[in-house]
Amino acid sequence: MTGQAPEPPRPAGTVYGRGGVDVREPRPGLLTRTHPAVTALVCAGIVGVLALGYTIWRATGDEPEPLTRPSAPAPSSAAPSGPSRPRLAAGSWLLAPLDDPDTHLTSANGFAALAPDERMVLIAGPGLADPACFSFRAGDGRYLRHFDYRLRFDATDDSDLFRNDATFCPQPGLPAGTVRLSSKNYPDHVVHRRGTDLYIDEPDGSATFTADSSFQVQPAA
Repeated sequence: MTGQAPEPPRPAGTVYGRGGVDVREPRPGLLTRTHPAVTALVCAGIVGVLALGYTIWRATGDEPEPLTRPSAPAPSSAAPSGPSRPRLAAGSWLLAPLDDPDTHLTSANGFAALAPDERMVLIAGPGLADPACFSFRAGDGRYLRHFDYRLRFDATDDSDLFRNDATFCPQPGLPAGTVRLSSKNYPDHVVHRRGTDLYIDEPDGSATFTADSSFQVQPAA
């Protein structure tokens, strides 16, 4: 149209916008600015590193794990436990001192005594004065009781005194599995051997007294 000034020509191949980037000529980068020989050397180095890493990965991945033997259990410091001792209960028993299983309680002239050549079977049952304790009867029906602190065998007279004298309450002895017998009516006294004779005595706290008042119970065959 006449009367209008012609528009100035736009540069060919240029995109106008923020920054005015020319799309015809790419911006020079690292590789375009670096000498071709250096670029080839860098690429070769990268390839070499990757190849070395792959080789190491294959070597470690394919190598079998070393076999290991299971470690032996540490030796126990506890001593092996022996056969368990029987516990006193209702039934027929032999009573032996702690350190001599071949010596047993028997009757000598009506008194309780320990002898290696005789085996007197004691029949244990609920205590005459306390069913939580025990009374011991010989085969002829006499009961083990204390009289003037000494143990003896007597026929029952059905008195409260006799029932208490003939009742003994078990306590754990030393070592484990043995038994101590305390008197029902003298609970601070236990059956204790003086040589071959048996009494109820008050413990003196010594190891000797504890051993002499601890007994093994053996099932009567």
